Amino acid sequence: MNFMSSRVSCNCNRYSIVILWAINMSKIIPLSNVWTIMAKEYHYTWIWELESSPEALWPLVSDTNRFNRDTGLPPMQLLGINNGVKLVRFKVPLIQIEWEEEPFEWMYPHRFASLRRYRNGPLAEMRVDCRLERLPSSGTRLIYEVWVKPRNILGEIGIPLAIGMISAKRFGDTFKRYDRVASHGGSALSIATGRNLSSAGHNKFKVLSERLKSQGADMDVLEHLYEFLHRADDLSIQRMRPYALADGWNLPRRTVLETFLRATRVGMLDMYWDLLCPECRGVAEDHEHLSGLHGSAHCSTCRIDFSANFDHNVEVIFRPNPSIRAVDASVEFCVGSPQRQPHKAFSLIVPPREELPFSTMLSEGRYTLHASEIPGSQILLATKSGDEKIDLRANFKGWNSNIIELGLMPYIRLINETDQIQTFELERTTWSDQAATAADVTTLQVFRDLFSSEVLRPGEEISVGSTTLMFTDLRNSTKLYREIGDAPAFGRVREHFEILEQAISMEGGSIIKTMGDSVMAAFRSPVSAMRAIWDVQKQLSLRGEPPLSIKAGIHYGPCIVVNLNDRLDYFGSTVNIAARLPNFSLGGEAILSEPIRNDPEVIEFLERNASPNSMTRFQSEIRGYDQSMELWRVKV
Repeated sequence: MNFMSSRVSCNCNRYSIVILWAINMSKIIPLSNVWTIMAKEYHYTWIWELESSPEALWPLVSDTNRFNRDTGLPPMQLLGINNGVKLVRFKVPLIQIEWEEEPFEWMYPHRFASLRRYRNGPLAEMRVDCRLERLPSSGTRLIYEVWVKPRNILGEIGIPLAIGMISAKRFGDTFKRYDRVASHGGSALSIATGRNLSSAGHNKFKVLSERLKSQGADMDVLEHLYEFLHRADDLSIQRMRPYALADGWNLPRRTVLETFLRATRVGMLDMYWDLLCPECRGVAEDHEHLSGLHGSAHCSTCRIDFSANFDHNVEVIFRPNPSIRAVDASVEFCVGSPQRQPHKAFSLIVPPREELPFSTMLSEGRYTLHASEIPGSQILLATKSGDEKIDLRANFKGWNSNIIELGLMPYIRLINETDQIQTFELERTTWSDQAATAADVTTLQVFRDLFSSEVLRPGEEISVGSTTLMFTDLRNSTKLYREIGDAPAFGRVREHFEILEQAISMEGGSIIKTMGDSVMAAFRSPVSAMRAIWDVQKQLSLRGEPPLSIKAGIHYGPCIVVNLNDRLDYFGSTVNIAARLPNFSLGGEAILSEPIRNDPEVIEFLERNASPNSMTRFQSEIRGYDQSMELWRVKV
């Protein structure tokens, strides 16, 4: 059953009017809707019963940026932030309205609330509370409440019409549309708004698609991209995330990312580098070129300075080129929304000396709990076997140093034992794996081939938290020139480079530079480097006489990305150690550092492909480092 009810209550000693009315809508049972009109505050309650679950509806319902747009509100402009309170403005006919917006409260996937205090216009204050209650059989009861205080007679006249009647109809239509999308497994990216490409945009896309096809681009990706650009709304194409789209299209992530890179090169898409704040994970900076990035940045929302990190908070996003479809990326309909910070399971305010009980849903993994006025944080681990009931206390004794385990559907009591208001926030420690980071993109050979000019500014250094580096060297190459002559030897060496480049590219890596007969390559995962060197040695052993063998060293760890000779290069201890590992190889061997050898995927690969007697562990000192390291020699 799907129904809507509405109720308004207001305080007034002079009069009380009760209006009974009924709204007939598709799949809605007409009920009496009682309004008691009062002079100081209007209170509306609407209820809908929907088919989808709360967790399926949550990404759509709590995306208030999209919801405000879908229900007809005009775009908003953020004027400033003071102690977390946002000053916002939008323009309606004849007047610009400004208000102060408190931070949203929410608990996934059951509730969110907001409060606005208006500086001018017909309204004085508006509070919203949206709750998603799981129904006993299936589906969700969505309860939407609004409290509105008028500032003047215009407010008293306009509130019953604009909110009580027009908003009631629009909200119901919008929530039902979201329910239809969610019930079919869709997301916000599934919401179509008609046909958006002009004839000129359509024709240019077709011409550029043919060019990309001739370059080997994936046509399935291009077909999905065309439908998306043609039918998706403007909000969906403001920040096109290739991994998220790949998941929605059921296509390989790397294939979609590489196709987007090729589409950018021919002018179908534009690429941007978003710098994300480590606290709120919102976009602190947006750059058209990598050279615009700085190693340090500032988030005006969180009022913190932070450092950029290629594999942590620099995300590559795309937009359509204006010749295909124009989009204003600055247009916003809500400046604060739970979906702007989806990594936070809840953000809740608890008054002094009070407690707040509630239930929520968590994914397995590590979380961090913060309270606004308490230094530090509490580490929690969500597991299937964790406690289903738990008390989380804020006091000035500090946090528990132990890791607290809790269940995946816990009942939580937030207890504020201080004399100050506390905002409790629980956030996932891990970042979304749907982000195509700068580290993902810049290690692709396709990127380095197509965008060789995309480099950091000279002198700029940006860290990478984890990179797999491989150095190779061709064994006895000098002897090869002497034995078979310069020309044949040069051909064999060149062929060896071609084999290396192909194998490295196939595994999502890239050649950073060549040095004589040596290569430095970067990968996003250790097992990719293992697979690449395994394939290289196999091919070399089958090509000509005498058979060539390669020496390789693979290491994993943090490093620094810099601009060296107008190309992206890596520096640091991880690079220095990796560069010295091939010296321990006798040829046809890969030398693995301990982080590589202990990687679960590498262990699985070696168990399938290497015999036990082909692996040897040894200790050795690395030149320039005082301590000896544990290394592994693997016959490839």
